[in-house]
Amino acid sequence: MRKGVILFLFIGLWGYPQSWNVKKHPNNRKMAIFKDGRQISSYRFTEVSELSEGKSFVAEGNLYGYLNYEGKLMTPYRFVIASNFIKGYALVGDSIHQNILNRKMKLILPTKYARARLPKFGLILVQSHEGLWGAYDMEGNLKLPVIYSLPPYLVNQDVIIVKLNSEYGLVNSNNEILFNPSYQYISHKGYGYKSGTYLRLF
Repeated sequence: MRKGVILFLFIGLWGYPQSWNVKKHPNNRKMAIFKDGRQISSYRFTEVSELSEGKSFVAEGNLYGYLNYEGKLMTPYRFVIASNFIKGYALVGDSIHQNILNRKMKLILPTKYARARLPKFGLILVQSHEGLWGAYDMEGNLKLPVIYSLPPYLVNQDVIIVKLNSEYGLVNSNNEILFNPSYQYISHKGYGYKSGTYLRLF
């Protein structure tokens, strides 16, 4: 009976969520982080995000960096744009470029794109400063060339709607052509419109 009680107590303590919260200094707007009621940082932050996947983006002044659950700084303060981690990835950027940060605190993309989007179906959509779109995989390999007029619409990895100049087509994640860009429109439900006729494409 005693073993059962001890085991229950051990599991209960192990499973109990530890607290992690932020407090403002009473005399200024700087913030500090507290874990389990213990202060683990000084009052130096101008912004602290909620904890997401064991990480938080914080600011000292105008630039952001990332802390882990223990309050250890994991990146330099280098970002103008920062977001919470979602499924292992965060959107970050400076005043000119956007990028994707992985859980190892490594940037995935070349630093040359005006916009980036969080991964979907293993692909990261990017937009050039000229306004064209393409996609990279999670390892930083270019999968869809940056030539498309609109953000590719990812139905799944095998079916992607693209717009090249003024016409729509279908490709897969290796940019292999399923239907040439010759349609006036392709709906998200799989219908292609051309010359007054709708055709079922997928």
